[in-house]
Amino acid sequence: MKKLSTWSIIFISTGGMIGSGWLFAPYYGYQTAGVGVIFSWLITALLTFFVAVCFAEVASMLPIVSGAMRFLKITHSRSLGFLFVVLGWVSYLVYLPLEAQSVVQYLGFWFPSLVDDSNSTGVLLSYFGVSIAFFIMVGITILNTYQLKNVAKVNNVVSVWKIFLPIAIALGMLAFYGSFDNFSHNTSSTSISFETILLAITGSGLAFAFSGFQNGLVVANSAKNPRLAIPLSLFAPVVVGLTMYLSLSLLFMFCLPASADHLAVNVAPLLGLLSLFGLHFIYTVLFIDAIVAPLGTSNVYAAVTGRVLQAFGLEFFKTSILTKLNKHSVPIYCIWINFFIGLIFLLQFPTWSQLVSFLSSLVLFSCLSGPVVLIIFRDKFPQMDRKFKLPFHKLFGYLGFISCSYFVYWSGTDNLKYLSILVIVVIAFYWFVFERNNLIKIFKQVWFVCGYIITLWLISFVHELGCIAFPYDNLLVAVIGILFLRIFITHQAPIETIDSNLKLTIDEINKLESC
Repeated sequence: MKKLSTWSIIFISTGGMIGSGWLFAPYYGYQTAGVGVIFSWLITALLTFFVAVCFAEVASMLPIVSGAMRFLKITHSRSLGFLFVVLGWVSYLVYLPLEAQSVVQYLGFWFPSLVDDSNSTGVLLSYFGVSIAFFIMVGITILNTYQLKNVAKVNNVVSVWKIFLPIAIALGMLAFYGSFDNFSHNTSSTSISFETILLAITGSGLAFAFSGFQNGLVVANSAKNPRLAIPLSLFAPVVVGLTMYLSLSLLFMFCLPASADHLAVNVAPLLGLLSLFGLHFIYTVLFIDAIVAPLGTSNVYAAVTGRVLQAFGLEFFKTSILTKLNKHSVPIYCIWINFFIGLIFLLQFPTWSQLVSFLSSLVLFSCLSGPVVLIIFRDKFPQMDRKFKLPFHKLFGYLGFISCSYFVYWSGTDNLKYLSILVIVVIAFYWFVFERNNLIKIFKQVWFVCGYIITLWLISFVHELGCIAFPYDNLLVAVIGILFLRIFITHQAPIETIDSNLKLTIDEINKLESC
């Protein structure tokens, strides 16, 4: 099997992170938190770092196909592993409708019939806009049914473009058009509230903008030098993302005059801002990038998600259509199944911000596995070779788990409700298909996951009713995070079972490396 360079792995993570997030999150975050969005970005980056360092050690130990999604199957039960693999898979397939939606929304800046920005919940796609998003999804899906060659090399070039263009535009605009008068006005006209600073993190897409940090884990088994590539692929997106998103947020604070607030429209905020200064060349380049970047990201995710579903089929449905390949060695049924399920999300969440908020909660919920597995492996298997060894592993494990809990909690009551329902449905599906006669056994294996997410939903619901004031609700979430991490750890499988699962996983890695 041909190996990927360290740079390729880094660009898969960093490039996958830069899709539609940079087009909307800086402005939506600014709308929600005002100038306090700077603190929102810093908090998001810090919490993402706490999560990423947990995965850095575990993923470098076990560079397996589908990465973090499969860890809990090793340390816990098949049912819990199934749940997290499914949630991880769903979190990936949502990217295709999300990026298609963002492309249509930016096209709506020039073709207003594609969008409806009169709705109080945000910018909606019109029926015409939804149909265009549908055809974009169809086109990308068809493209992914053919053999893809040199994807990593192409992605390297596209990622460099996606990374440096927004940063260059932001810094150039700040240098030539930034004004302290604008900053002073924007600072005085918006009040800074710590609660809105936190709510902007998930609700305005900030957490989503950093969610691509784990993409390198999906192809971790393909790294030439996993000791170097995997930690860097986790940390580099955080550093690059923070630089980019801070620059873009500062762009609105220093360059948006008070008399022209309405021009930075929700449909295409950055294009609206550039239109003030008559920068037609940059305006055109940015418009092209606003289309190319999400399309490139959705194409990568469509390809990766097909392989994730294929790996899921090989593990749980060995003789199903999920394992079938076409003449181009592509899991064609997986690709189309992802398309149809993704279509449901496009219709259920009609605005970019709504879809992003749910996706963020789903991605970070599936990341709970990292801190859990980190602590279990370090405590039970201290002798295992670690290409990256994290100091103070228990401290970072707890910080990582609490960070995930905050990201999920800040997504809001509705998203917590949807996530709770999804968790229960997946567990019920596993029971019905695999172990219909073992309901009590399955309940004992997964009850704490249901208890965790339902508890977060209850805290959010009670907070909305005004029974728990801010910041006591957030302090309670931290306590819940500590408590449930202990429960996750105490419900691990017997050490003999974990050891057996580890040996099977290591054999899988060795077979892939010998190919």
